Amino acid sequence: MITLHALLVRRPDLSHDEFLAYWHGTHGPLIRDDPALARHLLSYQQFPATPEAGKLGLGTYDGITVQTFADWDAFWAFATQPESQRMNDDMANFLDADRLQVTVTADPVVVV
Repeated sequence: MITLHALLVRRPDLSHDEFLAYWHGTHGPLIRDDPALARHLLSYQQFPATPEAGKLGLGTYDGITVQTFADWDAFWAFATQPESQRMNDDMANFLDADRLQVTVTADPVVVV
């Protein structure tokens, strides 16, 4: 299993609520409702940051997205198909691309 984790920061001209509305209502469905994109995913989750994170000094990110794929082949098929360009282009509508942080991980090690 391959998992993509992306730490998201909204565009400076958007409020957190505007960011969430676009992310949940437009960007997420763009991926979910496109069979060419969705077929490669095992799961796609959106984790919005809570106001409490800011109170703890952790308010740098507006949310985290987690996309899970069966293997590297599925990940690369998702990332390199023509439909992915539309998804990537849409990120400019709500994300600060310069502050986007992404990593890809393998199977988790369960500690507890």
